[in-house]
Amino acid sequence: MDRLDDPSGNLGPEAISTTPAEGAKANLQAPLSAGYLRHTVWLRFKVPALPPEHEPGDLWLLAQPTYLDFVTLYQKGSDGAWRIQESGDLVPTDRKPGVRQHLFRLTPGREALIRIHTTSATQFQADILDTHALATTLASAERLMGLYFGAMSALLVGIWAATIIFRTRALFSLAVLVTASAIHVFNVRGYSSLWTPPDFSFWDSNAVSIGAFLLPAALAWQIKEQLTRHTPYQWTDRFLTLLIGVNVLGAFSGPLGFYPDVAWVNLISLLASDIAGISLCCLALRRRDRIGPHVLLLLAYGLHCLCGVPIAILMTGQIQWNVDATWIWQLEAIAFTALLASAVFVGMVTRYRRAQHAKDQAIERLALSEQSLEERILQRTTELSAAQVALATSLESERALRDEQRQFFHMISHEFRTPLTVIDSAAAEQQSFPSAELQPQVDRAVQIRRASRRLTALVDSCLINERLDHSGLALQASPVKVIDLLHHAAQLVHWSPRHRLQLFTDSAPPEWVCDATLVHIALSNLVDNAVKYATAGEIFIAAQKGKTGLLEISVADEGSGMSLDVMNRIFEQFERGDRTDQSKGFGLGLWVARRIARLHGGDITVQSSEGLGACFTLTLASQRISPSGR
Repeated sequence: MDRLDDPSGNLGPEAISTTPAEGAKANLQAPLSAGYLRHTVWLRFKVPALPPEHEPGDLWLLAQPTYLDFVTLYQKGSDGAWRIQESGDLVPTDRKPGVRQHLFRLTPGREALIRIHTTSATQFQADILDTHALATTLASAERLMGLYFGAMSALLVGIWAATIIFRTRALFSLAVLVTASAIHVFNVRGYSSLWTPPDFSFWDSNAVSIGAFLLPAALAWQIKEQLTRHTPYQWTDRFLTLLIGVNVLGAFSGPLGFYPDVAWVNLISLLASDIAGISLCCLALRRRDRIGPHVLLLLAYGLHCLCGVPIAILMTGQIQWNVDATWIWQLEAIAFTALLASAVFVGMVTRYRRAQHAKDQAIERLALSEQSLEERILQRTTELSAAQVALATSLESERALRDEQRQFFHMISHEFRTPLTVIDSAAAEQQSFPSAELQPQVDRAVQIRRASRRLTALVDSCLINERLDHSGLALQASPVKVIDLLHHAAQLVHWSPRHRLQLFTDSAPPEWVCDATLVHIALSNLVDNAVKYATAGEIFIAAQKGKTGLLEISVADEGSGMSLDVMNRIFEQFERGDRTDQSKGFGLGLWVARRIARLHGGDITVQSSEGLGACFTLTLASQRISPSGR
């Protein structure tokens, strides 16, 4: 057939039929593929005559692609007039044959002209068939398309079902891409023009151009969701977003009438998206990240790019190919969709396994955490129990201390009142009945001094009790004459009219290193007890250095003695033995004396029998003098 271009679009069939062969382009031996043109193209060819052995009948021209806007066939009849047959997207359905392809009836042996005007790619491929061959070809084509759309429908149902179940963005973008591909194939194959009402012919004609731009937009979105979302490849993500925006805007080019000028954008976008997808998959495989899904994605984008490049070259009219490129694209679309779906599902399985592994690890960590928590709870419970016991002990100690303080103050108030009464009585008697005689005055002075000495002993016992309870107490050791210690304590016996002193110092060492103040208090408490509790008689005070190297000071009396039970508890704080009705103390003397002795590395022991008096022995270890000399 000959190709003739009509830039003005004003040429008629008569002018084209009379144009010499030299005015036409070279005789075409392959289907027409002229790319995106704005002008009209004519094709001229001679319809072959039927061979003699063929049964009489009509010949038919079955042509495609179906998305051409206007295709008009001219052929002269027996009367010499041009007979016109029309087809195309913008031709009303009541003026077209009832098939989706362009179908024209031919008169054998005569010249035929075909006028093509379209905003889509200018392509034309046709077969001349008799009636029987036409029926066979149409039936075969529809069976193939039925199988194709059956396979696409199965994929679509599976992908949309998975999308509804799992609700992931990757599945949703894949479902949109596959849906866009299926609708685009549906429009490219002419099914929409076959079933669209006449009033919507304009939108039916532009459906192919709209789909041509929405398809690369859906592909870029699918790559974006699958490979760049939440990844470091933010520049690639922005580039894909730009491709989406450009192609969405390009979808308006068909209805606005400038689709041929920008049709190359969707072809470049498809190629750019494929290259971006291939590059991202290679980078992921290099990192050994989810190898299975990325291998499938690499195969999908590689196949799409490999098949898309020759189709794009063919659509732009750069090559002539005696093959229906649409079938290549359709088959590639099914393979591409299957690979993408496999990649998405393998990726989901991979993520599920990772999530399951992470879950197992989390459960294991949770079990360890529970065990650790139980151990900490047990530890805290033990600590709380110990704290509770300690608190209870502290409360009990505090309660006991309050009881002791109450008892202490009761006793001390009584004990301080007794010597004060003596002092007041002696002073009042001296004031009321003054006497010129010396002896009564001396007796009253002795009473006052004895009572004052008693008050001093009480105060010393109270003060030393507080001092001994202080955690920072330290002995102030220095050499002390032993005889001075004994005479200081013996004064209490001299003041008592009921007792006589027996002092033994021959075996005593001349000096001893100790805290003189504390030892004075301890000895005074021992002698004071003997004076208070013993009946009239002698009190013995003796000192010697014992076999163990300790200083031993003994205070003995001729009193009524004490039982074993009393000896076992006499040194306890606030303990006054079994003579509380007659006692004048408040249970601190012996307790303080023992603490002083133990502070010096010694102790106090008692020996007694009922009716035979008692003997208290104070032992003291010699102390070391501090470097400061104290």
